[in-house]
Amino acid sequence: MDLKMARLCLDCEEIFEGKLRCPRCDSECWHPIMNWIRPMSEADRKVVRRKDVLVLTKRPQRELVTGIQREVNALTAITKI
Repeated sequence: MDLKMARLCLDCEEIFEGKLRCPRCDSECWHPIMNWIRPMSEADRKVVRRKDVLVLTKRPQRELVTGIQREVNALTAITKI
């Protein structure tokens, strides 16, 4: 997927490319992904690459924590606060 063409649906959070309507929910409410992402080549020289992740939820979500732990191999521990 070309990130320059990628769009995030604001209604269902589907990421899609190049269409004016979301293929999942047919919404016209979307935002270009590249407005939130800056390529590393354009980043400041003081960029600090970290592997720490903080996830905040309103209530315990075991599946969310388990999924994040599975997907982020570099993460050594997840602490529930």
